Amino acid sequence: MFFSLAIAIKTYFQKIAKPEHLASSAGVSFSINHIAAVVIPALLGLVWIYNPSWGFYIGAGFAGCSLILSHFIPCHPREGVEFRYQETS
Repeated sequence: MFFSLAIAIKTYFQKIAKPEHLASSAGVSFSINHIAAVVIPALLGLVWIYNPSWGFYIGAGFAGCSLILSHFIPCHPREGVEFRYQETS
């Protein structure tokens, strides 16, 4: 699943970014994803020690936020139209 999401992020960047900005944008994105993949499980592990059910609630919150944010991605992204509800000039 994570490999598929990495491919999706790379494909999305290729559609909206200029080729000269693609490497730096993708590098920052993958770095942030990697940091989150290390830090969030560690923090949720500490939460688990305190109250195991909170870990599930927080995970469900992350999933809900991801679902809401995924609705901002347009069906046909291109440079200048990176968000679904973005006004074009």
